[in-house]
Parts: sequence; C-alpha cells; structure tokens
Amino acid sequence: MPGPSNTLLIEGSFSELAEELAQYIDALAKTEEGSGVQQEIAQFLGDIRESEQSQEPVDESAVQKQKDEVLKKIVTKAPYLSSAPEREFTAAYNLLINLSLNSPIQEQIFSRICQYLSEHPISSSPTYGPSLALQTLTTVFNVLPPASEGRYHVFLAILRVIKSATSSVAFEALIPQLELNIPTWLSAWQLDEDDARNLYISVADVAAAIDNDDLQYKYLLKALETVAADSASETEAQHLANRTLRAALINPNVTDFTPLTANDAIQAMRRSDSNLFDLLEIFSSDDYSSYKDFLETNSLSSLGLPEESAEVLSNKIRLLTLATIAASSQTRSISYSTIASALQIPSSDVEMWVIDAIRDGLVEGKLSQLKQEFLVQRATYRVFGEKQWAEIQGRLMVWRRSLESVLSVVKAERERFAREGPGTGENGVTGYWDRDNDGPQRGGDRQRRGGGGRGRGGQHRDQAPREVEAVGGGD
Repeated sequence: MPGPSNTLLIEGSFSELAEELAQYIDALAKTEEGSGVQQEIAQFLGDIRESEQSQEPVDESAVQKQKDEVLKKIVTKAPYLSSAPEREFTAAYNLLINLSLNSPIQEQIFSRICQYLSEHPISSSPTYGPSLALQTLTTVFNVLPPASEGRYHVFLAILRVIKSATSSVAFEALIPQLELNIPTWLSAWQLDEDDARNLYISVADVAAAIDNDDLQYKYLLKALETVAADSASETEAQHLANRTLRAALINPNVTDFTPLTANDAIQAMRRSDSNLFDLLEIFSSDDYSSYKDFLETNSLSSLGLPEESAEVLSNKIRLLTLATIAASSQTRSISYSTIASALQIPSSDVEMWVIDAIRDGLVEGKLSQLKQEFLVQRATYRVFGEKQWAEIQGRLMVWRRSLESVLSVVKAERERFAREGPGTGENGVTGYWDRDNDGPQRGGDRQRRGGGGRGRGGQHRDQAPREVEAVGGGD
C-alpha cells in the first residue's frame, strides 16, 4: 500500500537497461528477429550509447529527447509485460519505472502504466495478478515526490484494481491510510473540487464493492460536500445526492440525517426527486405512523431502494420515533404504553426496543418494570431548530423559577436567623414533633412502621417486578 516515498536503484546505464528491457518485451511478444521494439529503438540507443561513452561535453537536451523517444516506444509495447511469469513481472516493471524516473515525460509514462495495470488483467497469473499489479502501482506511487500530482492518478489506479478484484484484504489494509493521509494528499496535490470529489467517489465505489456500507456512506457524503451551491441542481450533482441519500437510508448505522438536510444538492431534490426527499424528511423529523402512511402511496422500488431493505427502514424509523418521544418528554418519564402506541408494537416488546435505542446511542435511561415506564436521562434530538430551542428555553425558565423559589426560602431563613437568633423556630431546630405525644422526640426513639420491606403477614414477595438499570449509548 502507498507509503513514504522510496528510491529505486538499478545498476546499469540507460542504453544497457533499455536494450535489455526491449529484448525481453520482444521475447514475450514473440516477434520475428530484426523487428519489434528493439529494432525501433536501435538507432536512438546507438546515439545515446555514444554520448554515454564520450569524453567530450554533449548536448544533454538532445540526448534526453532521444531517451524520451526510446521510452515512448517501450511503453507502447509494455502491455506484453502482462504475460511475463510471476517471478519476472515485478522486476520487468521496476526496470521500466527506473528508466522513466528522470524523464520530463515521466507522468505521461506512469499514466500509461497505471492504465495497463488497472484495466488489463495479468494473463500470466489470474490468481495473483491483482496483487502483482498493486505491488507495481505502489512502487510507482512511492517513487514519486509527495507533492507530485501524478500520485493522484496512481492512487486512483490502485483503487480500480482493488475494486475489480473485490479484494477486501487489500482495502482493509488501505483504510488506515485513507483516514490519515487523504486530507494531506488533497492539500499536497492541490486538487480542485472536481478532482477531490472524484477521489472520494472512487473510495466509495471500492467500499460498495466489498460491502463496507459505513465507509461507502462516509465518502459519498464527503463527495457531496464538495458540490458548490450554484451546481447543486446539475445532473451530476443530483445523481450523487440521490445515491448518497439512498445509502444513508438503507444503512442501519446512519441515524443522523442533519448533514443531508443541510446540503444544497439534497435540498435541490425537492424538485428532481420529491418522493425520495419526502422520505428523508420523515426519517429526519417525523414518526413511524407517517412512514406507514407514506408506504401506502409509494413503493421502495419506485424510490430506487431494494425491497430487502424494508425491515432496516422499519426498524430505523421506530428507533428514531422513540428518540423523538424521549427528547420531547417534559417529565422525562415515558410509560410503556406510550412507547408501544407510537411504535405500533406489543407492550412486551418495549424494553427490547428501548435497549436497541440505547445501544445505538439515541437515548440513555432506566427501565422500570415495576412502574412500567422508561426514565430518560439523555436523548438525541433528530433535528435541532426553532422548536427545539423553544423547548430548551421553556426548561430553562422552569429551572430558573425553581432556583428563585429556593433562593427566596434561603433569604427568608437568613433574615429570620439574623432577627431572632438560633433555636427559636416553631418546632425547634434539632427535633421534630411526636404526633402521638405532642412533644419533641429524640432521633434514637424514632419508630419504624411496616415489616422492613416485607409484605403482609411479614412474608417476602417472590418474583416481584424490578427496576432494570439500562444506561448506555453514545456521547
């Protein structure tokens, strides 16, 4: 996989190495004697060899032009290297890479090499061909300077090879470098928005090929964020928006749709694909009942969604509905019956759905089988707009009034203490009234009623409902 830049060292002069590679290519192509690439470059190699052996100063510019002509003719025949035996394939390409390193047309040559390796299978090794291609492309990537734009094209070729081979192992090895290096590469290569979007889409394509849905959505969203506002309605942008939205809907791990609803290209789908946009609005701010109503007039297939995603969509909207109920509850206590009604599920399944919502990081709280309620400790807002700000303002006002009441009581007690002194309260400061004897009672003589947690007759209750601590979720 791509790593720090390296130096490739191969012993020999340009004329010697070029002639050796030309002979090897002609042998693979099985050309007749006196023809082939070796014959085509013979005159150039003769002049180059003289300049290499000359003791007098030579015209370096003219010599380099001759070398470039040799490279062009060799690269034209390079596809024959795909028939090289496995043990010779890498060495042959390394020789070609070495010959091209000091050429002013190296990026043109490397572009052709990338095309050959990424678009044409290696016939000599159907099993290990992709690995050989990746190894050679990685060598090309690493010998180029870190700021070279040529690295961008080589990296795209690497992604194409991984995609065509559906090599999950190779892609998994590449993922850590994607997270670490792509921002640096984009800056070093000075890519414009179109090239950056192409890079993100290429990564998403590979992720889709190996069924990595989370990474696919992540890079589709990155690609969508490169679309300028004035281009949001264009065909290409709308195609990307449609694909990104579908990927988000059918991915069970995507429950935050805020990045989509805030995107200009997604908003432009109100006109280009209103039904799919309506479904997004349901998942971003509506409930399960609205989703069921939507399905009565729209099929998943008509929206470009696979029918097998029906269960994922149904489960997700139920969990999001539960999150909305928890976030909007003023008392922070939700009865099982309320949850069952909103999710249209049996009451016996409520705890399972709450636990799933906790696992997904949508809510945190405590289940009480005794009270048949869910005590909310934290809930995630699906959208945060004027309505949510109004809710926060209302809760802050309630909290403020409570604090004002407490401060009022404290102030009154402080004033009474300053005026009357300690120990002059109505019932005394250190005791409390005994209701039976109409007098103060010491703490040590306080009586307890009941059987210390026992039921009637002093017997314990077996199999009583209990409270279940179910706290978890994300930040």
